[in-house]
Amino acid sequence: MVIVIAAVVAYMASQGPSQTATPTTTTKTTQTTTQTTQTTTQTTQATQTATQTTTTQTTQTVTIGALLPLSGDLQSYGLGSQCAIKLAVQDANKMFASKGIQFQLVVEDTKTDPNTALQMLQTLYSQGVRFVAGPMASSEVSATMNFAKQNHIIEISQSSTSPALAVPKPYIFRLVPTDFYQGNAIATLLKYLGIKRIVIVYRSDTWGQGLSAAIANDSAKYGIQVLGVHGYDPSPSAMPDAERAAVQQASADLGSPSPDAALVLVTFESDGVAAAQAAANDPVLSKVRWFGTDGVAGSTVLVQQAGQALANAKFLATIAAPNPNDPHYVNFVQEYKQFCGQSPVAYDPYAYDAAMMVMEAIAKTGSTDPTVINSVLEQWGKNGTYVGVTGPVYFNQYHDRIYASYLIMGVAIVNGTPTWINAGFYNGTTGQITAFPQGQSLFGS
Repeated sequence: MVIVIAAVVAYMASQGPSQTATPTTTTKTTQTTTQTTQTTTQTTQATQTATQTTTTQTTQTVTIGALLPLSGDLQSYGLGSQCAIKLAVQDANKMFASKGIQFQLVVEDTKTDPNTALQMLQTLYSQGVRFVAGPMASSEVSATMNFAKQNHIIEISQSSTSPALAVPKPYIFRLVPTDFYQGNAIATLLKYLGIKRIVIVYRSDTWGQGLSAAIANDSAKYGIQVLGVHGYDPSPSAMPDAERAAVQQASADLGSPSPDAALVLVTFESDGVAAAQAAANDPVLSKVRWFGTDGVAGSTVLVQQAGQALANAKFLATIAAPNPNDPHYVNFVQEYKQFCGQSPVAYDPYAYDAAMMVMEAIAKTGSTDPTVINSVLEQWGKNGTYVGVTGPVYFNQYHDRIYASYLIMGVAIVNGTPTWINAGFYNGTTGQITAFPQGQSLFGS
């Protein structure tokens, strides 16, 4: 998916007035120490020598930006990412205080809209920001990447996954693998559960088109019949009629329900609610299994508004995830809970790493030149130098992360309430699926 950090911007006047601005700096001067030595002899006039030593410590303030969907279709994800990035800034300021660097954060709301994302990036640029965490949605990355490239702005997206963006893109990095990997994970899950016939309903944007195609292609490789793939206009003005029409078309293609049939939903939150509600009222699709993607996995909005229907359909959704036993990740979860007052979900750890990775590059090189940092991130990506809460980060030639595993989340009734649970795990290295004990009911027929 997107489902979507964008990014961090900082610069110095010494890097050239056309592309950088002078960071805020604070100078602290220590108390002057004067040592006076006086030597007297009987034959020589007394001589007094005064030696004065002054030590000056300068603190450089570097501003980074974040482009996040604090409203719109990915609002709940954006709010979680915002807290994760704030935590990263706090941690970076502790880690690099001895280097005389202080980071500060400016956040802009993209409203989950590509045009707004571009406007907000231009706003950050006008304020001198050259390093940005985000944006989240692939459509937003697509809309901003040319401006970022032309103006040497580093963007690190925590959640953009569209295969359509697996192209050369200087200054743009994606902390999650592309949906080529997720498509295979979902197809593997379908095969594991004995699914033989599917229909796909997807939002017709950069992300939805790429992921739905990946799912269809990989499913066909496993011998699964793809009977229909139907897109809809994801704009709010088209909701919910567009989603209902696509669901009705998919129902007609499937024809009749059966235990080996399934509906795959490639949606975000709000449109996902509309699609789920339409499917729940459909005489065919209400009687088959449903599957989703990282566009909705862990979404509070979706489970609050369509949770019962999802539980009835034994809904499972995939999302790129760190190894849950990695000590870095375990420590992050504890720190996030304390700082944010809730457990991290979805792309929160990736948002943390998106911000931390660029701040660490700035601190360790002492440079706020985006061209320098771009080269550093490329080199780190080749070697896996940066090891964050999501594990070692390796980039391919397109600045996209490689080596993907996925958490399989499901919706179950817990104490009478539809609730997200961690149902299983897909190991991207081995291709194996493991069903967790609490997810056994969702893996049964």
